[in-house]
Amino acid sequence: MGRGLWFLGLFLFLGSLPVFASGPVDCSFLLAEILKNSRHDTKAISSLSDLSLTEAPSFPLLVKKINEKESKEKRFQAISELLLDQVIAAPGHRFLRKPDQIEGLAKYIRENQGGNFQHDKILINIITHKDGKIKSVDLWNAHHRFLAYRLAGYEKIGDLNFDNIEILVDGVHPSGESWVHYLPAAGIDLSKRHDYGVVPHGGDIRIGTISLSGRISNYELGARNTIGQLMINTMREYKPKVGVYFGTFDPIHEGHIKVAKMALESEGLDEVLVVPNLNSIEKPNAIESQHRIQMAAIRIKKEEGLNLYIKNSVDLIDQFGRDPFFERVEQIYGTKQIYQVIGQDSFEKLIRQGEILPNSNRIYLVSPRQGNSESITIPENLKKVVTIIRADKGPALSSTDIRNKIGTNTQIKRTELDPELLDYIQRNGLYKK
Repeated sequence: MGRGLWFLGLFLFLGSLPVFASGPVDCSFLLAEILKNSRHDTKAISSLSDLSLTEAPSFPLLVKKINEKESKEKRFQAISELLLDQVIAAPGHRFLRKPDQIEGLAKYIRENQGGNFQHDKILINIITHKDGKIKSVDLWNAHHRFLAYRLAGYEKIGDLNFDNIEILVDGVHPSGESWVHYLPAAGIDLSKRHDYGVVPHGGDIRIGTISLSGRISNYELGARNTIGQLMINTMREYKPKVGVYFGTFDPIHEGHIKVAKMALESEGLDEVLVVPNLNSIEKPNAIESQHRIQMAAIRIKKEEGLNLYIKNSVDLIDQFGRDPFFERVEQIYGTKQIYQVIGQDSFEKLIRQGEILPNSNRIYLVSPRQGNSESITIPENLKKVVTIIRADKGPALSSTDIRNKIGTNTQIKRTELDPELLDYIQRNGLYKK
């Protein structure tokens, strides 16, 4: 079968993402991208267990050496005793995107002697050291199916139907073809990888898919989950509800905090993640990003239920849009219950541009302009993905007004700007005309 068909099959069961350890980034690198100001009474942003990989994987019990010229039979024999739990998941797989698929697949596998997946084989890649010894055994696709096999009672690679899997060595197929690894950009720290290609989306290929050399192991790309740990993470019953609030926050003021808290309370969210737009195209004169991050951190640390994205979100957003960024947030929190907190002006702009779709991967929580929720019209086909949050009846605040008051030494009320935040601004000479 041609390589193109294999690539197509790769995406049919590709789980999403998007993990600490020195060296490459991974699904716990995602955890390092937030302030970790999580609510104490929830399980939001659950940490990975002690089973997570903190050191590079090793497989001393496997055959000592293998090379890309070996037959499929020899490759299968070399890893047949490896437990399914020990295979390394692809980066960006801290939780499965659609865990509800596992039970149905496991039932099919049990009732059909392992099932028939020859049209879309499980793709395993053996990575070797320079001397030919096995360095890693990685899963490239079909994460849901792999977990379903485990749930159905299969324990080792050798238990799988030979015809249902394909085995690469350093990205090389038994035919001699070199294959590349397609995976979601949402699970990779793009600022630390410059060797990837962008895969055009369409059909089963999602926006934000990138390609990398098959000679790079999942661990080197940042994976920190074994299949065993992926199962544990995925089967957790608790799925937090998380809001994401974008903005320039120049500076973050009490109006922003009110909107975030109204979203938190009105929808019963576990957390609202505040995401400063660090490279603001629409506001090119915004002050340096490090100041805006620091100011947001000062204020958000005081609020239970609010958190802060402290890295540069534009690595993903500028190139792929916001959908892959929301995938990243889903992996941080282990949930599909994601909401975008947005102001009325921004919401209406997105409506005019046709950028909000009925099949969106998040719910839009719209904050009314000046507390007037009646002025918002939701198109009929978007009512399932748009909710109007409770209106704020207080005076409208704007960052422009705050900056003007600071620049003219006008007194600022604590209901407008946090005093500690104002002190930071004055000490750093920000917004002075």
